[in-house]
Amino acid sequence: MPDFAQSSDRLAGQLADARRRMAALDLPRPLAARLHRQFIAVCDAVKTAGADQTSCERRLAAFISALEQAAAKISGHQREN
Repeated sequence: MPDFAQSSDRLAGQLADARRRMAALDLPRPLAARLHRQFIAVCDAVKTAGADQTSCERRLAAFISALEQAAAKISGHQREN
C-alpha cells in the first residue's frame, strides 16, 4: 500500500515552495493575477476529496513551468533595461 502521507507532505512542500517563488517575483498585475488563479486551482484540486495524486502532481508541474517561464521573461526584461 502506498504511503499517501509522505507523498502529500512532499506535494504540500512543493506547493509552499511555489508560493514563495511566486511571491518573490515582481510580476506585472495581469500576469500575477493569472498565475495566482492557476495556483489556487492547483490548491483546490489537491484539497478535493478523492483527489488523484498523479493528476495533482501534473497540475503542479504545469504551474511551476508557467512560473519559471514568467520568471525568465521578467529577468530577461530587467536585464535589457
